[in-house]
Amino acid sequence: MIRVERPGVQTTLQDAGRHARALGVPAGGAADPVAWRLANALVGNPPDAAALECTLVGPDLHFLEGALVALCGAPFGARLDGQPFGRGRAVRVQAGQTLSLGTTARGLRAVLAVRGGLEGEVAFGSRATDLKSGFGGLAGRALQRDDVLRRACPLPDVAPPRARLSPGLGTPLGPRHVLRVLPTAEASPALLRALVGPPLKVSAQADRMGVRLDHRVEVQADPGRVSLPNVPGAVQVPPDGRPILLLPDAGTHGGYAAPLVVASVDRPRLGQLRPGDTLHFVQVDPAWAHAALRTQETELRRAEGALTWWYNRP
Repeated sequence: MIRVERPGVQTTLQDAGRHARALGVPAGGAADPVAWRLANALVGNPPDAAALECTLVGPDLHFLEGALVALCGAPFGARLDGQPFGRGRAVRVQAGQTLSLGTTARGLRAVLAVRGGLEGEVAFGSRATDLKSGFGGLAGRALQRDDVLRRACPLPDVAPPRARLSPGLGTPLGPRHVLRVLPTAEASPALLRALVGPPLKVSAQADRMGVRLDHRVEVQADPGRVSLPNVPGAVQVPPDGRPILLLPDAGTHGGYAAPLVVASVDRPRLGQLRPGDTLHFVQVDPAWAHAALRTQETELRRAEGALTWWYNRP
């Protein structure tokens, strides 16, 4: 239903990710899951629908069939047949039209959802593209020119809701970030002093596996340290002392010390970090982290519920 005329810097098919970490397979999935959920909700998709994740510069997509689409996340300069295309709402695209996603001055990634979801290779129960392993999505790779995207499942053609999402629902964008973190058992007083509080700069070394920071801390080598499980949001400190923030495609275990982990409520922000952004780590306790996540989830589910009602109303 869609032909790719220009693929963009890195456009991949993503969904909620996979549940196969016990097999050594990264969870993967959308780097900004909030943008992914909201875009899918805007077009009335089921919660597991795959959508396009666009990074820094988006694609040009020629629609061979009409479709209902929604764009959420970073403010990409999107145009439909040369006319401005709005974010945060469902928009009908006619057969023969071309949607062009330019670049963004803030944040890094946007999600484009199509009503009915997008078809892709299923691996370990998910269509999410794992670029390093080469599976999921479109043969485990980013979009290429002349690729053809197909709808995953037909859904009734309905009028889109006139509502526009509140900007406060989306993931906060840069260039300055405050990330709430929790210390782990590996958090020494020296590492906490070095990481929590000072301004940290995002380096150009960034991908879906992790984001390295232009900051150096003193690390005590531990030759006896064993490889331990990794989770997205962990803050690793390798031997060179330059911290790495782990993103969804990071490996499931590793040998670097991980003294901090970003609270779940702030993990979507990791997908929007771009080189040159500044961030501060602020330490919180588990009770605060749980309460903040419950508040975020309540707001997201309220929006999803209202949009579900619209598409399923009598």
